[in-house]
Amino acid sequence: MTTRPYRQVIPEEILALSHERDLLRRKGQYDRADVLKQQLEDAGYVVKDNPHGAHLVILPNIFVDGTLYHTARQLPSLLDEVDLCTFSVNILAQNNSEQTRRCIDSVLNNAGDTTIEIILIDNASQDGLDIWAETLHHRDARVHVLRATRKMGVAEARNLGLQQSRGRYILFLDSNVELTGDIFTPLAHTLEDPQVGLTGLRGLRTDDLRHFEESEEAEVEAIDGQCMAFKRSLLKKTGLLDEGYRYPEYMDVDFCFAIRDLEMSIIRTPDLPLQSHPAPQNATLSDAERTRLAKRNFYRYLSKWGDREDLLLEGFDDEYEDEEDEEEEDEE
Repeated sequence: MTTRPYRQVIPEEILALSHERDLLRRKGQYDRADVLKQQLEDAGYVVKDNPHGAHLVILPNIFVDGTLYHTARQLPSLLDEVDLCTFSVNILAQNNSEQTRRCIDSVLNNAGDTTIEIILIDNASQDGLDIWAETLHHRDARVHVLRATRKMGVAEARNLGLQQSRGRYILFLDSNVELTGDIFTPLAHTLEDPQVGLTGLRGLRTDDLRHFEESEEAEVEAIDGQCMAFKRSLLKKTGLLDEGYRYPEYMDVDFCFAIRDLEMSIIRTPDLPLQSHPAPQNATLSDAERTRLAKRNFYRYLSKWGDREDLLLEGFDDEYEDEEDEEEEDEE
């Protein structure tokens, strides 16, 4: 894997504007200083004041098919626009070019007659993915490339893709997933039911909103985010993903409960033809740090949904107790 060095330097005119604002604040001219602060924010910087003067934090620039937006908030939302295709396939990538290319190629090769678009969110990769993706975009109009110049949290990055999606349905695919056949027809068939809000391959059940087990039942409380599809129109009611999830753990469960809170069903679509390859580990995170971040995400999810027993499906707890009774009988 080759990497390209990347370093973003604050331009002299921006530093001069920040210095001018510091001088105005020292003179007590806060109204004029606030005007300059707004100019700095519009240019893509967060201004953090301290006793020694402002500290500037560079916000990520966003490129959408080559068009520059200085901040994510300048990116227009297309959620109110009419559907242009059946599926918007959202794929998030970050320094895993080989896996991402395999995933995208498999989507294009297995789309069949289903109208799709691919929304690739490149989260500041430095392994050459952007060059390959831009070339693919010019060759295939179904592929759209959103590239952040600085790494964003997972939910924040995925929200960029959601805002740019124009499919009737949105499909989240992990970049380590490879399609081996048509998954779009069965997913669309499940989502055609007006009562179904979300579907996918791997279902999860819980009896206490704290412990989740994989389930083969048709209806479940949550779907694993590696392959998760839902109606785009529901985003107007649920809102976008909670950007407090900077890492993916429990982000998918959180969104599933937002769907269930709309009194919509979550139904598995079993036997989808896909293969999940091992996901590359972030080498900068230790096992202890991964555990800490997962626990933090869990408590974020729990603070929102931990007392919503009304969102639980019936029967899972009874079934679990029956299994325990059978085990006890076998032991006797």
